[in-house]
Amino acid sequence: MLLEKIRCVRLNVAGDGIVPAGPKTYYVSDLLPGETADINVENGVNGHIVRRYDVSPRRVKPRCPQYDICGGCSLQHVDYEEQLSVKTAYVQECLSAAGLVPEAFIPCIGMKDPWNYRSKIQMAISEKGKRILAGFYEENTRKIVNADACDIQDRQANAIVHDCKQLFIKHNIDPYRDDKGTGLIRHVLVKTAAATGQILVVLVTATEVFPGRNNFVTDLRAAHPEITSIVQNVNPRITPVVLGDLERVIYGKGYIEDVLMGKRFRIGAKTFFQVNPKQTEVLYRKAIEFAKPKATDIVVDAYSGVGTIAIILSDLVAKVHAIEINPASVKSAMQNAWLNGVKNVEFHQGDAVHFIGAVAKEGIIPDIVVVDPPRQGLDPAFVNALIGVKPPKIVYISCDPSTLARDVKQFVANGYALRRVQPVDMFCQTAHVETIGLLSMTTV
Repeated sequence: MLLEKIRCVRLNVAGDGIVPAGPKTYYVSDLLPGETADINVENGVNGHIVRRYDVSPRRVKPRCPQYDICGGCSLQHVDYEEQLSVKTAYVQECLSAAGLVPEAFIPCIGMKDPWNYRSKIQMAISEKGKRILAGFYEENTRKIVNADACDIQDRQANAIVHDCKQLFIKHNIDPYRDDKGTGLIRHVLVKTAAATGQILVVLVTATEVFPGRNNFVTDLRAAHPEITSIVQNVNPRITPVVLGDLERVIYGKGYIEDVLMGKRFRIGAKTFFQVNPKQTEVLYRKAIEFAKPKATDIVVDAYSGVGTIAIILSDLVAKVHAIEINPASVKSAMQNAWLNGVKNVEFHQGDAVHFIGAVAKEGIIPDIVVVDPPRQGLDPAFVNALIGVKPPKIVYISCDPSTLARDVKQFVANGYALRRVQPVDMFCQTAHVETIGLLSMTTV
């Protein structure tokens, strides 16, 4: 179906233009607010441009030559000020859809330089003829888009991956092929630490046997003496999960260390650590500003991971209880506390629901609860447990505004007020946005 001379009214966070036409709304890629076009509608609601009549002043040329086919970024064709506006509007829409109106809503905090910010890069390895490819999967496919220099990833890490490709050819190390079950190299991961300059390279292989490994490592270290550790990770399974269970350190300590807000953290191949160090400090400082911790406060840090937030808060409060279900993360968190000489954080491995219930039975009510769950949001049982305990303040850090809104709605229905909401752009050029919300029982 052809729709002629229709005008885009706004942009969604995925980068699609929203076009109302009669009783229906259509979503058109590469169409910005204010632009007019003829579109061909496919599958009911999605359309593509047949003819464009004008160009928005907000339109910019994407830096990435693979932007149209790579699924990593969705907003490179929009100037950065507009990207922040789109993300601000998206968070507001999610809250409004849940019937939530915060007392204060602060527009999205952006970066001065929204490029080459990622401290972790993860490239799938493939081949085309005699050429080695390293890149990302094309949107909704298993086809790899070659990316010689991704514009949102660390420049040094880009160079390391580029040279890995050349060394794979030199040493006859073949990429793994899912369809044939042949070859060796599946992924290359690089993690960089901005504060210390340390670099970890992880080579993900299909088997533990790695012919030519020593010569490859010697050449890689000669090309990049800045690399401080190299790890082989073995993943023999056909799975979307990148890393396997078996690891072998083949150079260095097997981990790197970085500094965040004056605290030192150890980062291994499997360690979850925020990938944008500059904006992570912005995010955590804003969370602390919302929480207003006092020296006498008892804090619960749920979904605590490797203890980042708990350790940063430790200087500001009397006691932190950090709860994490993953045993490996708890072990890393305890190592991080030892690195920083922190003694007032108690780490608990287990389910947050059970911990909150146990605390309530002892008559202890935390002054502040900080939650930073994965994309699916909080476990409903944990929400109910917190409502039962009624901590005075809850600081909710979210990587998905829709699940944030869903969970906050339940808190608000049970006596909490949504005091403040602050989006932070941790993932510039992409559809993702981090959000902080402050809930309290009384005026803060």
